[in-house]
Amino acid sequence: MKKQGFIILLALAVTIMWSCSVSEPDQNSEIEDAILSLIAADDSTYGIEGMDDVEDDDLSLGKSVSAPETEQYLTVETALDSSYIWRFGRSNMQTEREITVEVESDSSAVALISHHVTGIFHVRQFERVWTSSTTWERGDSVRFSEKTIDMTINRRVAFRKRTLPDGSERWLATAMTLAYGSSGDALDIQSLEWIAEDSVRVLDAFETTFYSRGEPLSLSIMGANQMNVIVSNDVADEAEAVIARLGFNPRVHDPNLRNRIHLQYVETLDSGDKVYSRSVPASQHPLRYFKGFIEVMDMRTLFSPAWPQNMPLPASCARGK
Repeated sequence: MKKQGFIILLALAVTIMWSCSVSEPDQNSEIEDAILSLIAADDSTYGIEGMDDVEDDDLSLGKSVSAPETEQYLTVETALDSSYIWRFGRSNMQTEREITVEVESDSSAVALISHHVTGIFHVRQFERVWTSSTTWERGDSVRFSEKTIDMTINRRVAFRKRTLPDGSERWLATAMTLAYGSSGDALDIQSLEWIAEDSVRVLDAFETTFYSRGEPLSLSIMGANQMNVIVSNDVADEAEAVIARLGFNPRVHDPNLRNRIHLQYVETLDSGDKVYSRSVPASQHPLRYFKGFIEVMDMRTLFSPAWPQNMPLPASCARGK
């Protein structure tokens, strides 16, 4: 009798263990499906901006001069390229999104959202014809080039299951990292330093540092501010154009209004990384800033070796259009 009872309990224990091993993958699949549905329903949060086709844009890529360094911050003024006009464009832009969900528990998960961006990057250089000491017009084309775009932009988002007041349960995004990515392995942003008066904030753990509503990324833009971007590249000295853009909160301002800030090369560190810097003036409405972008372009790759300056250009380029 005792032996028979023991066998029944053993069988019951094996059954419980077997059922748990079967239900765990099913539960993970349900969690993944719930999070994928949330991401698909909110493209404004989990998508990326500024990757559309651009027919003809002036990025004002040109020369920069800097004033002497003061005790507070480095003053940098951007000067116009007096010889040429630069025009940039993008075409055939395509974005593919891939989502990987890592289930941590029955109430916690992290999603890696990757956007693979491809397309064609166009560069045109025109002569700048000065009609007076302060006015100019665009002259003939000097050079034209096309480059393929192949880059990946990542963001990690933390999801937690929460119990609502009515007793139901719902998955919610509770925190996320900055969007980070690069095109190739040779050129990358290592870190960002924001200096406000006597305080310094360093952003470098792009993949692991999460920001939430309770602990948002908040940077002081009152008083004297300086932004340093540390760039890695496999070529020595200055070879990059580093551009920052600050956007406005769409709830209180025009979301299309952005300012473009050119950063000035400062030095090359012992590690080989390069420092680009720019002072950022205090904003009259600091709470209106919503999004920021840091872009790094290797200027050596603007023009293809197949299009040297003395090579005849296509008719469409030679017309200066």
